[in-house]
Amino acid sequence: MFEILFNSIGKIVLFILSILIIIMIITLILGRHLLKNGKIIFPNILLFTLDISYGLLKRICELVNIDSTFLDNIGIDLQNNINKEKFKHINPEDIILVLPHCLRGMNCPATLGTSGLECIKCNKCDIGKIKEVADKKNMKLFITPGSSFIKNIVKNTEFKGVIGVACPHDLNAAMTNLSTYTCQGVYLLKEGCINTRVNVNEVIDLMNIAGTSNKPKK
Repeated sequence: MFEILFNSIGKIVLFILSILIIIMIITLILGRHLLKNGKIIFPNILLFTLDISYGLLKRICELVNIDSTFLDNIGIDLQNNINKEKFKHINPEDIILVLPHCLRGMNCPATLGTSGLECIKCNKCDIGKIKEVADKKNMKLFITPGSSFIKNIVKNTEFKGVIGVACPHDLNAAMTNLSTYTCQGVYLLKEGCINTRVNVNEVIDLMNIAGTSNKPKK
């Protein structure tokens, strides 16, 4: 009797593992297709399967010595796609823009305040270009040196949407944690603790589409 029970349990476990493997394979194939061609196929389903299998997929990538960054890139691109139309309905003044402090120049004169670095637009890095647009749109800009500052910003700031810039791993995690808000993300082109780079035009393009669906049609 116990042998039959154990055999049945074994078959059930094997079946569940087989389903998980199939889900992971589908996630990887569709994810690769997304990154390669920029086409979105069942984004909500793909994001769900990525979320439930993320840890295991990361581990598999480590075991076979594959850079797992593409998993985070997929997660970011999916969330961007899912939220984009909703993001267009949010006015710029209801959006916060969060940049990492590592984007600043080597001799940055900015001082550290309660909500992060306070950019003075000295033109020593690309942050000044982004701040110029943010100021014109009354969009709140935060340059944060760490996650504790981000938590403080979320706690003490009223907002509906977020534009985030960070390395793929941190950005994907942050967008997932802030899923109750409408998020858009741009990952860094060059990572590290200093002199990192981002596609400034991509950030500004996101800033420019905010609230565009609220404008009266001509």
